Amino acid sequence: MHRRTCVLLAVTAGVLLGAAPAFAVSGGTQLPDQSAAPWMVTIASAGDRPLEQRELCGGVLIAPDRVATAGHCLDHGDPTHWEVHLGASVLSTNPGTVLPIRGVAIHPGYRLIPSPSDPNSFEKSAVANDVAIIALARPVSGVQPVRVAENPPAEGTAVHAYGHGRTKATDPADPLSSIGDVLRRADLSVISDQRCGAQLGGVVDGGSVVCAQGKDTICAGDSGGPLVRDTATGPELVGITSFGGEVVGKQCGQDRYPGGFADTAALRSWLTQPDPVLAPMPVGKPTITGSRAVGDTVRCEQPRWAGKAPDSVAYEWARQQTGSDGFVFYTTIKGATAPRLAITPDLDGVPVLCVQTASTAGGTIEQYTAPR
Repeated sequence: MHRRTCVLLAVTAGVLLGAAPAFAVSGGTQLPDQSAAPWMVTIASAGDRPLEQRELCGGVLIAPDRVATAGHCLDHGDPTHWEVHLGASVLSTNPGTVLPIRGVAIHPGYRLIPSPSDPNSFEKSAVANDVAIIALARPVSGVQPVRVAENPPAEGTAVHAYGHGRTKATDPADPLSSIGDVLRRADLSVISDQRCGAQLGGVVDGGSVVCAQGKDTICAGDSGGPLVRDTATGPELVGITSFGGEVVGKQCGQDRYPGGFADTAALRSWLTQPDPVLAPMPVGKPTITGSRAVGDTVRCEQPRWAGKAPDSVAYEWARQQTGSDGFVFYTTIKGATAPRLAITPDLDGVPVLCVQTASTAGGTIEQYTAPR
């Protein structure tokens, strides 16, 4: 299903959807002690539910004021809906420290590569240049960031993937049973691009992806987490979890398919640049103003912006509909792509909402107004 449609359908249920095609670690070693990976970051949707039910993606501290994660975790998301937790080893009992966000940036070469098994599926896509930066509002003290590798790991190198994602394929009858509450480590070995591509349908972008495989696998929710190589001088970041066997229709843990990780050595200059251009950072939400009377117009008002204002803002309007089963959802209004919307007779008394898509060279965010 197209991502925009998914989100519009979810608005009425109050659900915030994460932007993540790839996949906690299936199998692996539990790491309940925070000291095992103090630089591990958990990105969660904001809210009152338990943290283990809100976890979206992983990340890793690469500088006192910077987190690296996957581009697909943040692209077109709303940063006001995210929480960034540092050192949350057991999500249900140790949520770690919440770090305030200054802004985010998506790699300019980020792009989806359609799955050969389901070309229209966002969730099953592979990704190229799949990295993003979260700039923190203030630097972290007391935690040593992970050094970004200067050279990619050779084939056969032992590496470790970390994540709080699903521990097995989701059971529809008991979806909470597979939640990755305790941080896990998967012990893997680097494999060649050719071997990886042969198993994953030829969708591996060799210039920006490193692959690893072992008895453990990555799963949904691990996206954005670190792939680390141990060195004599400490851990070194060689990858960011991006995609796995889902690109060829495999379930979490099935057949021990390899994982695709953004190659941080290849992308190092972008990840470590001193002053990245950030995506728009809203302060608050867009709102709808004006009269709802037939013949009048309403306007989609932008929020205030922290830092640089967007280079461009696109608009899309949607109207409420009710299915035969009573389910309430929103569908786009054809041709309604301006800041203003004329209230026509067919919209009389029908709630509408506005989607704002704001962009800079640093990335794109999407925000939704409350229905009105």
